[in-house]
Amino acid sequence: MATKITRQILEAYLNCKTKAHLKLAGQQGIVSDYEALLVANRQAVRRQAIEKILARNPETEVARDISLTAAALGKGPSFVLNATLEDDLLSLSFDGLKRVDGPSKLGDFQYVPMLFHEGQKVGKKQRLLLEIYGLLLSRLQGQMPSSGILWHGKECRTTKVRLNGDLRKTERLLREVKEMVNAQSPPKLMLNEHCQVCEFRQRCNNQAVQEDNISLLRGMGEKEIKRYARKGIFSVTQLAHTFRPRRKGKKQLQTTHKRHHALQALAIRDKKIYIFGTPELKASPVRIYLDMEGDPDEGYVYLIGMIVAQGDSETTHSFWADDKEQEYRIFEEFLAEVGKFENFQVFCYGGYERAFLMRMRKQAKRKGPVDKVLKALVNTLSLIYSHIYFPTYSNGLKDIGGRLGCSWTEPDASGIQSVVWRKKWETTTGEEWKRRLTTYNFEDCAALRKVTEFVYATWDRGNGTTESSSDCRNSNPVERVQNAAELPGAGAWAQGNFAHPDYEYLNRCAYFDYQRQRVYARTSSTLRKSRRKEQQSKNRMLRVSNHIEVRTSKCPCCGSTELQHRERKKQAKRAYDLVITTGSLKRKVIECRAPLHICVHCGNKFMPERYQRLDRHYHGVKSWAMYHHVAHRDSFGTLEEMAKELFGLRIYKPEFKMFKSLMARYYETTYRKLLKKILSGHLLHIDETEVKLQTGKGYVWVFATLEEVVFMYRPTREGNFLQELLRDFHGVLVSDFYSAYDSINCPQQKCLIHLIRDMNQELLNNPYDEELQSITRPFGALLRAVVETVDKHGLKRRYLQKHKQDVEDFFQGVSVKTFHSEVTELLRNRLTKNRDKLFTFIDHDGIPWNNNNAENAIKRFAYYRENAGSRLTEAGLTDFLVLLSICQTCRYKGISFLRFLLSRERDLDSFSDRKRPRRCPPALQIYPKGFTPPNFRKRHDQKLPRQLDKPENEVQDTQ
Repeated sequence: MATKITRQILEAYLNCKTKAHLKLAGQQGIVSDYEALLVANRQAVRRQAIEKILARNPETEVARDISLTAAALGKGPSFVLNATLEDDLLSLSFDGLKRVDGPSKLGDFQYVPMLFHEGQKVGKKQRLLLEIYGLLLSRLQGQMPSSGILWHGKECRTTKVRLNGDLRKTERLLREVKEMVNAQSPPKLMLNEHCQVCEFRQRCNNQAVQEDNISLLRGMGEKEIKRYARKGIFSVTQLAHTFRPRRKGKKQLQTTHKRHHALQALAIRDKKIYIFGTPELKASPVRIYLDMEGDPDEGYVYLIGMIVAQGDSETTHSFWADDKEQEYRIFEEFLAEVGKFENFQVFCYGGYERAFLMRMRKQAKRKGPVDKVLKALVNTLSLIYSHIYFPTYSNGLKDIGGRLGCSWTEPDASGIQSVVWRKKWETTTGEEWKRRLTTYNFEDCAALRKVTEFVYATWDRGNGTTESSSDCRNSNPVERVQNAAELPGAGAWAQGNFAHPDYEYLNRCAYFDYQRQRVYARTSSTLRKSRRKEQQSKNRMLRVSNHIEVRTSKCPCCGSTELQHRERKKQAKRAYDLVITTGSLKRKVIECRAPLHICVHCGNKFMPERYQRLDRHYHGVKSWAMYHHVAHRDSFGTLEEMAKELFGLRIYKPEFKMFKSLMARYYETTYRKLLKKILSGHLLHIDETEVKLQTGKGYVWVFATLEEVVFMYRPTREGNFLQELLRDFHGVLVSDFYSAYDSINCPQQKCLIHLIRDMNQELLNNPYDEELQSITRPFGALLRAVVETVDKHGLKRRYLQKHKQDVEDFFQGVSVKTFHSEVTELLRNRLTKNRDKLFTFIDHDGIPWNNNNAENAIKRFAYYRENAGSRLTEAGLTDFLVLLSICQTCRYKGISFLRFLLSRERDLDSFSDRKRPRRCPPALQIYPKGFTPPNFRKRHDQKLPRQLDKPENEVQDTQ
């Protein structure tokens, strides 16, 4: 193995560890045309950059081809070109150095690294390489440069790149490369995107196929591969055995499927094409298959090819651009050709074509034709990604098209190779390269057509039609994977899909309720009697327990007090209430009557307004219903059955919804007082959780103390509203590690149980990482000692201060250590970042070390969310959160939520659980003036209120 680390090895390591290992071993592969093109472009950039530097500076100010030492840099040349840094393991060639002002060991100046790069954009790898050069340079001049200079692109532009001041990541990377020099075994092979241009691509691919390496599956990232490795899954065959179709949850809103890599592995193992779900496509008489070729460096499209299939006829079109100036011309020619058709579908493979059309739309004079194409554009790759699994390692057009029988004239045809062909055409303008490009473009269009027709055939078979592509099926067995809704038992409670209308009719006639009411009732006298009792059990049949007469003393039109009453034309309404005591629960039926009023002065005939705005259900009924709904999570359907069975009252689901809205408005004052008290305290627990509504996704936030709780709905998880809400809060904020809380200006305590759980998971994932143990073990011992003090003396500052020095010693030890393990380094960064927020509680009285008050409150909402599914609306959720805030506060205070509701109090602090609930007097409860409540069902002869109000003296009890 080689003993020197060069720039080629560093660049290879940034792309692939296996490539760096092979380079260190002195092995050489077959350099691809694209990689050779990159090398040539870099040399061109190097020549231009050196020419520009020499043209702007005298030769005496430019040092070239020197050995990089502190003495050589101390001479102070303005530029240093092609310098070499040598030591026992390194032999790095610096493209260049530039002198800038700033103190260093060299004097009042220092140097920043320069890099020559062939690409147009500054990438992550170039930034890392500059940071490595800056780190090595800092050892000579005693100062880490704050920036680097990148010469790049065809025009040889210069870009100033800011370097990261935290050198730990760069030092770890350089240390790993040095350790690879003396490594006894090669690194674990892991294929990535660089493999398509790597000189060792064939060697690594053969090794991966021989090992059945899981990284053969394209689309799987390094983190996901490592996650499978922790489970003992290293091969494609092992992954294939893990696939199980999942049942669709009741909360699932999306109709698309994610990509199941296990099913992809199963298709490769079984050599079958699996269909998961049903792709949906629109039928169209004209199908256009579109493919484009572009220059990634210049950022423009130079070739548009398409195949137009209309019935049995087929036409091909190709639009070529010599340079970037002609791009808009070929775009207009493409639009003109497509504009000849009215009803058409345009198919592409990937998002490149859509991105091009969106970019050209900004330049187009007429937006309509472009919008029409965009509306008809279908990405075939997205359909395959969601529904179809070919026995190939990737979803590339070459792999899938080749599986379906497509072929390409050039054996090395690919998107990367087309870039090389275009560069050669630009250099020679030879017709051979243009012919290769147009042929390759048409073959891509033909492959796209083949793949799309296969998807159409799959869709047609799924819809029961007879069209199919037999040539595809013969060589590629197709099997449909059971959808989650089609699994045995998964749709036990759902209505199935029937192929014939007669079967659907027969299924409806077989339902239990239908047969009892329409069939069995014709022959069973018992069922007929039960139906008659059901119809007769109306609220108007209940015995009246209280009588109330409503009169008014003034005319609403003229204000006159001279009124006459028509006693014979009295009208009657009924209201219902529940009287709940410690030993009983009793129904009350209140009948309210009002005579017709006639004004002697103006002749106006009217009924009293109080009578017209009569509340049908009193506060006792509403309190009982909301107590069960909020505290015990009973649904409105359950409450409807309970009211009918226990009290003989017919209360329907829409009425219970109205109860929730009314009670939320009634206790809105209580809600605001709770929020104000929480924000004025010395302690605040905060947490958030996701909730799915009918219209999409939202978030519920909880603010809690030791005695109060307030829930709040927000449409997003963004924490900007916290700045305004907590601007006057000066206590300690206890929260998890969500970054939105970091911007709040107050002392903060991070939940340590969250941190402990994360540490524990990392320990389970990396059981043999000794460096990770070196941090987690002392932290656990430290926190245990602190918690033991809390358990013995409580959350008191005078007892917790003795651990202050131990905390400082722990963080001091962690900050100076250097770790090789990436997991340990990430944990150390997390600890040091939150150093001032992990042990805040030892400097205060009464501040807990975890966020259990907020988490316990959020759990109560999570139970309700689980039962509600995705049926929630924003208005209904907001009303429920008001009542849940009061319920949870009563629970924290040790107060009966039901007794508080029955008392009709609005101040929780003034309410005492020892007080007997005040009985609701047999007087009128009404809704506000000017409001006409909706009729939920025709059978309701009364109107529902919008809010509660106290009875007034105008109501007379005539019991």
